[in-house]
Amino acid sequence: MFKQALLVGSCACAQLVIGVSTAEEATGQDQLPEISVKTQRDEQSTTTPFKGYKASTAQTATKTNAKLIETPQSITVVGSEQIRDQGAQSVTEALRSVAGVDAGQYGRRGQDDFTIRGFTQSEFVLRDGMRMFLDQAWGQTEVFGLERIEVLKGPASVLYGQSAPGGLVNLVSKRPTDKPIAQIGLGYGNYQQKQLSADFSDSLNESGSVRYRLVAISSASDDQVDYADRQRTYIAPSLTWDISDKTSLTLLSSYQKSQYVSIRGLPAAGTVLPNANGRISFSRYVGIPGMDKITTEQTLLGYELTHVFNDNIKFKQNVRYSTFNFDGSWGIGNGNFSSTSTNWGRRSQIRQIDEQSLATDNQLSTQFQTAAIHHDVLLGFDSLHTNSGRDRFGYRNLSSLNLYNPNNSNATAGTFIRNNENQGSNELSQYGFYLQDHLKFAEGWNLVLGLRRDETSLVQKRPFLTTAASRSKTNPGATSGRAGLLYEFSSGFAPYISYTESFMPEIGPTEDGSQLKPITGKQKEAGIKYESPNKRFGANVAIYDIRMENATYTDNNGFTVQVGEQRNRGFEFDITGKLTDKFNIVATYTYIDAEITKAGPRLADQATLGKRPILIPKNIANIWATYDLTSWLPGLSIGAGARYNGEKAGDATNTYTVPDYTVFDAAIYYHTGPWRFALNGRNLSDKQYISGCNGNACYPGDPRMVMFTANYNFK
Repeated sequence: MFKQALLVGSCACAQLVIGVSTAEEATGQDQLPEISVKTQRDEQSTTTPFKGYKASTAQTATKTNAKLIETPQSITVVGSEQIRDQGAQSVTEALRSVAGVDAGQYGRRGQDDFTIRGFTQSEFVLRDGMRMFLDQAWGQTEVFGLERIEVLKGPASVLYGQSAPGGLVNLVSKRPTDKPIAQIGLGYGNYQQKQLSADFSDSLNESGSVRYRLVAISSASDDQVDYADRQRTYIAPSLTWDISDKTSLTLLSSYQKSQYVSIRGLPAAGTVLPNANGRISFSRYVGIPGMDKITTEQTLLGYELTHVFNDNIKFKQNVRYSTFNFDGSWGIGNGNFSSTSTNWGRRSQIRQIDEQSLATDNQLSTQFQTAAIHHDVLLGFDSLHTNSGRDRFGYRNLSSLNLYNPNNSNATAGTFIRNNENQGSNELSQYGFYLQDHLKFAEGWNLVLGLRRDETSLVQKRPFLTTAASRSKTNPGATSGRAGLLYEFSSGFAPYISYTESFMPEIGPTEDGSQLKPITGKQKEAGIKYESPNKRFGANVAIYDIRMENATYTDNNGFTVQVGEQRNRGFEFDITGKLTDKFNIVATYTYIDAEITKAGPRLADQATLGKRPILIPKNIANIWATYDLTSWLPGLSIGAGARYNGEKAGDATNTYTVPDYTVFDAAIYYHTGPWRFALNGRNLSDKQYISGCNGNACYPGDPRMVMFTANYNFK
């Protein structure tokens, strides 16, 4: 299957490339050559804005400014222009056009939910190259504050330490630019969507060595689900000081506050499975109106310091202090709901989390030559310290709800029941040393080798437990490796192979008192990349095999046992960029074959052996394109796209299936003078679909969403 998929993808890639090259030759005869002037910072930086949808460099894969065409691993960059054109209102929405990524499986519950190559990666998010919070999965990042989103596919512990094997998402913050920005915007849409935004950047002195940027947005909306709403405020001031021609300091800060009613799932019977009483309305809210509300606050404060010693040696230091607070409750279904049921038992989940985090990353890079081999060596040391206080973890039992004829006037809530197994604190300390060498030789060969050693301390305190599990500690060390080989042909094609590893420390009570081994991941990948001569168009084909080992389960006596293994393998294909001067496109296809290959001895665990894990579609396809209609009406452009998500397993034993779905998106843009107007629509047919199920709960997907935005540029 892999060989056939690679052959098909390679042929498709070649056909597209031939078409692009022909178009470039044809248009090149009639047009003057494009002239662009860039500063040295623009040429070297992977954090400044880039024009179009196609990026040429990214830092996440190597922590250097290596070109994507020279990097032997799959990586996708979603820039701010694509985010704007598609009208993405969240990181989840921005990730839907990335090959290998499935985003939003839990609907609109207020979190950035996504998988990469079939593994849940929401808890392992980077911000400006450094790990976010332990409890990052409980939050949602404001996408307007991002310059780009970089998605690294496959294990990445060799540079970033502990993470799941699917890959990493790196959220790159907007920061001061060389070119002044002065823009304000407003938006309004259905479901009472409202937003007001501002983005300013300029020099603070005549030489331009001190520059600032201020990004802010305030938004609010209702929802198709009764009683659900959300509000968010985000502000991010930053400052860059070029101390000298060799030293630069950038201060980054942001504050975000969100308040929302979390939308949770409905029963499988009545959504994806039949129910004698009919289909449950997607507007149904399972909590008690007015009782459930969530408030989150996160603050980031840090700096990036860069010093160039000479043409060959550079030092970079990143430091960030972060706080995250989560306080609230949400209603969920609790109990069985059969094909004849009308009433669903429910409860209100209650959480209060207070987390502080300090992350540092020190990098020393040097370039040198040995014989005919060019070396780009990176030596680094990073650390992460987090303290997550789970001050309130529990639930209240609620009176049952008739999902077909709801009446909350007599709803009752029980007393708070503490969850002793989760209330307490989690403390993590991680130290990592890493070494990487990017070797270039023989006119086209690229060899990337990496090695990392991590020492980790993870402590769980559960003061309300009376057993030895009231305090669990593990100190796992792990060594992670990486090797990749790529050859870049002069035609723009670059075939590659790579091997990467990952690890995640595990903690929990074992029967013999021994420490748990880290969960490990290993990936083998092969692929072909292409970049057009003008670097405005690119294509990628990849096949991979990922094995995750030492997965855990809890036995009947409450002890943690490590026996699980999951195997994901698949095929990805994507094209990005300009097919012509007027035609931008992003198109992707993903195939994932996922299987539980080892399971625990309990009957419930054995029933999952050989099964497909939940929330993993076998096929995903996306296309988005924009076309410039300036020749017909100056300033006018249009966009259109479609998203297909294949069938998923509804539960761990694959007893039912979540149907596939296809939705259509479109946009129209008009630019005149300092004004830019846009009308974006998603799920234009207002298709009702389930985005995913995790057993007995299924999550409705997004309804038709329409947003009109107007932006005024002062400069």
